[in-house]
Amino acid sequence: MRWFITVAIIFVLFTTAHNAGYRINTTRSLPVGIYKTVPEPPKRGDLANFCLAPENEYRELATERNYLGTSYLCPSGQKPLLKRLSGIAGDIIILHSNGIQVNSERYMLTTRTNDSSGRPLPRRLKAGIIPAGKAFMLSTYNPNSFDSRYFGLVDATTLRKVVPVFTFN
Repeated sequence: MRWFITVAIIFVLFTTAHNAGYRINTTRSLPVGIYKTVPEPPKRGDLANFCLAPENEYRELATERNYLGTSYLCPSGQKPLLKRLSGIAGDIIILHSNGIQVNSERYMLTTRTNDSSGRPLPRRLKAGIIPAGKAFMLSTYNPNSFDSRYFGLVDATTLRKVVPVFTFN
C-alpha cells in the first residue's frame, strides 16, 4: 500500500508541475535540468517544447526503437521533445557534407546514417525553403540528438517556448 501511495504522490507532483509549465529534461539534447514554458511564441534561436505529431511518418520508428520513451503528455504516446528553434517559415535550408546551413547560420552537425545500435536512421530533412506553418528543430548541444535532421520539419503551431530554470552542465 505504501508503494502505491508513493507512486500516486509522485504522479500528482509531476502532473501538477507539467500543468504549471515546468518541463524536466533528462536527455542529452540539452543540459539536464528544469525548464519552464512561457506564454510568448518562440522565435528563431529560442528553446521550444513540442510533441512529434501522431501522423509523423517516423513516430512509429521512434516508438519501435524507444528513441523518445513513452508518455501520456503527447498525443503520439511519446515523451515531448525539447530543441532549439533553428529555422522558421521562409528560411532556406542547405545541406552540406559536414553540416547544415539555415540562411547564413552554419551548423557543423552531420546527419548520421546509423543510430548507436547500428540500425539505419531516416533522412527526412531535405534542402529548400521551410514552408508556412513549419519549423526546423535542432540540438546544437548534442550532435547525435534525434531532431529535425531525422524526423523532418514540425508543426510550428505546436511549439511552446521554454526557458531554463535550473540546469546542470
